[in-house]
Amino acid sequence: MKYLFKRIAALVAASAAVAAAPAFAQADYPSRPIRLIVPYNAGGSTDMVARRLAELSEPILGQSIIVENRGGAGATLSSKAMVGASPDGHTLAVILSPTLRMPHIADVGYDPLKDFTYIVALAGYTVGAGVLADSPFKTFDDLVAYAKANPDKITYGTASVGSFSNVMMEETAARHGIKWRHIPFKGESEVIPAVMGGFVDVYAGSTTVLPMVKSGKMRMLVTWGAQRAPQFPDTPTLQEVDGTPPIYAPMGIIGPKGMDPAVVKKLHDVFKQVADTKEFQDALFQFGMQESYMKTEDYASYAAEQFELEGEIVKKLGLAENAKK
Repeated sequence: MKYLFKRIAALVAASAAVAAAPAFAQADYPSRPIRLIVPYNAGGSTDMVARRLAELSEPILGQSIIVENRGGAGATLSSKAMVGASPDGHTLAVILSPTLRMPHIADVGYDPLKDFTYIVALAGYTVGAGVLADSPFKTFDDLVAYAKANPDKITYGTASVGSFSNVMMEETAARHGIKWRHIPFKGESEVIPAVMGGFVDVYAGSTTVLPMVKSGKMRMLVTWGAQRAPQFPDTPTLQEVDGTPPIYAPMGIIGPKGMDPAVVKKLHDVFKQVADTKEFQDALFQFGMQESYMKTEDYASYAAEQFELEGEIVKKLGLAENAKK
C-alpha cells in the first residue's frame, strides 16, 4: 500500500486550511501561558519531544508552555480537547496519525476536516518491533513463522488502539496470513514494563526502548522506515525483510478552528525555528524520531488527503470491527 502521499492544497480549501481571522486582536500574543496537550501519558517519546519543543520555544514566545498529558481513547484526547476551545492560540495539541484514523473506528467527538487549525508538522517516528533479549524469536521471520503456526498466541503491545504501530502490525498480519493479538495501552511508557515483565510478547512502537536495547535487555527485530534507523544500525527494515514499502508517521501541532492567521504564522515560525536547532535535533535522535517538516498549508492538505486514505486502511484491515471485540 502506498503510504507517502502528494499534498493537494485544493482538498482542504474549505475545511482544514487556516481559518479566517477572528474579531479580537492578537498583537500581544501570547498574553499568558500556553497549554500543549499530548495524547499519551508522560515518559514516552512523544511526550519527551513535546516537552523539549516547549522548553526551547518558551524564550522565543516569552511565555511558558505547559505540557498536559491526556493518555487513552486511542490517542485522540488531545484532538478532542480542541473542540470548543478558544481559538486564541493559548490551547494547542500534539497530534499523531490516530487523530486522522480513529474517526473511522469510533465516535471520537471531532471532525478532523472541520474542527482544527493545522499549524505545523515537525517530526516523523522511527517505529519497529522488539522482544526481550532472551526471546526465542531472533528475527522478524521467526516471529512471523511462529504466529503462522500458532494463531492468536502472539501478543503485541502498542501505545493505543489505532496507533501507527497497531496498523503496521495488522498490515503485516494480513500480508502474511497470520493472526496475533493486540494489547493497547495509554502510551509507550506503559507498554515497555508489560514487555519487560513478560506480560506481552512483542513491543511495537518507537525507539523509546533504546535504553533497554543498549543495556542488552531487549532486541529490536525490525523497523519500518525507509532506511535502517541510526539508533539500530544492525536491525533490518521491514522493506528488507519482506519488501513492504517504507511508511510515514508525522507528529504535528494543531489548534482549535478559527485561529487568527497571524497567530498561526507566529507559532509556525517559532516551532520551525526550534525544530532546526541542534538541541531539538538531538532530542529527535534520542527519542527515535527524525525531522519531517510540513508548513501550515501543506500540513492541512496532507491531513485532508490522509483522512480519506485512513478510511480505506481501516476498512481493509477491519480495525473498526476489531476495536469492538
